Amino acid sequence: MRHMQAQPAPFLFKADDSTTGVLLIHGFTGTTLELKPLGRHLHAAGWTVHAPLLKGHGVTPEEMGCTTWVDWFVSARDGYRLLREEGCELVVVVGLSMGGLLALKIAQHEPVAGIVTLCAPLKVRDPRLSLARYLQYMFPYAKRRGRKADHIEPHLYVYERTPVSCVVSLEELMHNVRYVLPRLKQPALIIQAVQDETVHPASGQMLYEQIGSADKELVLFEQSGHIITLDREQDRLHETVTQFIRRIESNTRSHPNT
Repeated sequence: MRHMQAQPAPFLFKADDSTTGVLLIHGFTGTTLELKPLGRHLHAAGWTVHAPLLKGHGVTPEEMGCTTWVDWFVSARDGYRLLREEGCELVVVVGLSMGGLLALKIAQHEPVAGIVTLCAPLKVRDPRLSLARYLQYMFPYAKRRGRKADHIEPHLYVYERTPVSCVVSLEELMHNVRYVLPRLKQPALIIQAVQDETVHPASGQMLYEQIGSADKELVLFEQSGHIITLDREQDRLHETVTQFIRRIESNTRSHPNT
């Protein structure tokens, strides 16, 4: 594992004059570092922003290997509850990659005001995913393959190997979310990077078609890869997410009992 100067940690940016909160959820083997630029932008827009560090992440592969998607969900849900405890009456959940799946799970259980998914995986490019449950006992760890682009890699805290048991758990989460999608009714912004090297770009369209929300939008980012929060279109991403949250706020004020 390559350590950075900045150790991954949860962050909470408090806003003085707003009761709107934004929960940012990082992805599988990722950390809150990938969400800092988006978090700072949303805080500057006037909202309280919190990003929890999911259990088993930002530590060691061995520690991650002792966790499952349920642990990651609990970490994310606790982040939602922290925002409510901070006085946020309206909370929008934003998730990158697997964090998008966790955002959808939170929306199943909590009264979130809106959902934003960033490159959430309903379909992945790596064919080994379907074999993981059969290989996990013979090969407990999978070596990292390749690096991210030069403008992204230095900002990551990476595991050089991934517990295969956690890959199996990720697949279970994907199946679980597919099952609950039709029951979700909150406004949803689905963002998908066309150049995504990890998640199949068709995931965005699949999610858009399967989610039960009447108010939903699919936005494609033609020049971005999987870590869309750090890629070349991040300014456009910041503005797209900001506009969605502002619309949620406006609609809530106009229809407070809906």
